Amino acid sequence: MESSFDLQVQHYQKLLFQHRTRRREHQEILLESLEQLNKDVKCSLINDKHTYEQAKDTFYRKYNLLQRIFTTSASRFKQNSTQSLKLIYHQRKDLSIKVLELLQELTSETTPMEIRTHWNGSIAVVYNPITGRTEWKQSWHGGIHGVFNPVTHCIEWQNESSTGVYGVFNPKLNIVEWKKIFQGGVHGVYNPWTNDIEWQISFHSGIGGVYNPLTKQVEWKTSFKGGIVGYFDYETETVKWIEKWHHGLALILWDETLNTYRTTSSCGWYGS
Repeated sequence: MESSFDLQVQHYQKLLFQHRTRRREHQEILLESLEQLNKDVKCSLINDKHTYEQAKDTFYRKYNLLQRIFTTSASRFKQNSTQSLKLIYHQRKDLSIKVLELLQELTSETTPMEIRTHWNGSIAVVYNPITGRTEWKQSWHGGIHGVFNPVTHCIEWQNESSTGVYGVFNPKLNIVEWKKIFQGGVHGVYNPWTNDIEWQISFHSGIGGVYNPLTKQVEWKTSFKGGIVGYFDYETETVKWIEKWHHGLALILWDETLNTYRTTSSCGWYGS
């Protein structure tokens, strides 16, 4: 008969596999089951700790210091009772940490918008529409950015120390265009109205750009020695901005009008 710990491990591994193989937009179906597993593991962990502490208390009351050092009966009791319960407790504790980490990751993926930051460097996120999964990468003291190429069905990455990096897919040329700037920020946005990519650079500052479908123009904003990302909010019909001093920023959000995810990043480095 399998123990409760073995069953919980199997349940966790099953949910982990489903999480890694399921598209981001379909992750919510796993949330309820994972939340219940998290509660069950926490409850079991409390019981394991109580049982282990009771066994320790019994051991120290049953055998004095000399008996614990020199008698085989004390050694056997410790091995068969205390040590085995200690092992179970620590195994369950490790499982509890893994389940909680998976729950936090899953919760982030099921929210309409996810933002991650990286101190004194860059962070970028790319959504792969083929697999339905995202890739996150970061670079300390440098710029990093990735772009999904719909022609090759691959994600292209570039990074460089002390340099802002950004890439945009050009549908006219069917290639990813890249630009860089030393100790600064760079950003590019494809404008479907003009059918061109617009670029802006900013020395020692982060820069973000967002296409506004109402004005058919790209709006720009800089942040001195900080990261900045923006997105068009269809509810308020305005561009909204998020910035953070000395941090790289990456954002992914669900676009109900396009029925897919949009991503953007602030991928520069602005000096110490």
